[in-house]
Amino acid sequence: MKEINNKKYFTLLILLVVSSILFSILGYYWNIRYYHSENVYSISTPPLSTAMRGIHDKLYMTDLLSFHSDYAVDNLSVLSAAVPPDLSTEMSPEATQKTYEGILSSLSAVEQVVSIPEEPEVYEFTAATDDYFADACFIGDSRTVGISQYADIENATFLCKTSLTIYDYEKPKITYEGSKVSIHDVLSEKQFAKIYLMVGINECGTGTPESFYERYRDVVMDIRGLQPQALIFIQGNLFVTQKKSDDGDSITNENIAARNDLIATLANQKDIFYININESSLCEDGALVSDYTWDQVHIKAQYYPIWKDFLLQHAIITDQTALE
Repeated sequence: MKEINNKKYFTLLILLVVSSILFSILGYYWNIRYYHSENVYSISTPPLSTAMRGIHDKLYMTDLLSFHSDYAVDNLSVLSAAVPPDLSTEMSPEATQKTYEGILSSLSAVEQVVSIPEEPEVYEFTAATDDYFADACFIGDSRTVGISQYADIENATFLCKTSLTIYDYEKPKITYEGSKVSIHDVLSEKQFAKIYLMVGINECGTGTPESFYERYRDVVMDIRGLQPQALIFIQGNLFVTQKKSDDGDSITNENIAARNDLIATLANQKDIFYININESSLCEDGALVSDYTWDQVHIKAQYYPIWKDFLLQHAIITDQTALE
């Protein structure tokens, strides 16, 4: 039994000695190749210690990969070139300049390899001329019908119908090129540069502002998917007169404002924008000017140019629209 134990002891001792020798040789090699020690036998960098450090740094993976490539990169030496020196030690101005030029060169090389996606540009409203609407599509209810008839907007496409609601988006409710189709179908087949959307007055008696918003959001996101290059303009729903608001139980300016506030949150000033028509001269003190309307809800024909001019003062000009 004692003899067996002695054999195990000597076997373990031999393995330890052989392992120490192999790790020392490996540490000696890594000192020269990767850590560039001036004295590989110095106390500060003993080969065995270097071997442990190299295993931690996974240098064995670098050596392994070098067998499968035409060349090997001394990754630690590359990284060391990009690390600022110890600024506590004095350096000549010329040496300092060269060091930081090397750092900038290394960082520039990294930037060329790593491509950071650019955030979409944020745009501000600006003024435009009448031809801005030539590639636009207007979607809406009877008020948008009024724009198509009286605002003197030429060449635009109008997908609108009296009593249209946000819930009619996928229903064949409108007449387009002689056929009854849905707004979704038209947007699936033809691309526009700008899309104006305004519905909501007919939905005031249905559901809640939150349920209206959820449906409105889904429609806007669907339009975004069907029209990837278009600028989407969400128009706030126009207020009614104060008398109409006071007499109504659902069509009130408070109800309209609550819904407008919610859909306005969909704007990101990048490709979706919110236009508050209630900030135009059509309204005063939070209500539609009574002299401008014939039924307290719709404006008279002669005042639709005010609407058109307000939209032109809230145009978005991008590099793409400028080219068009």
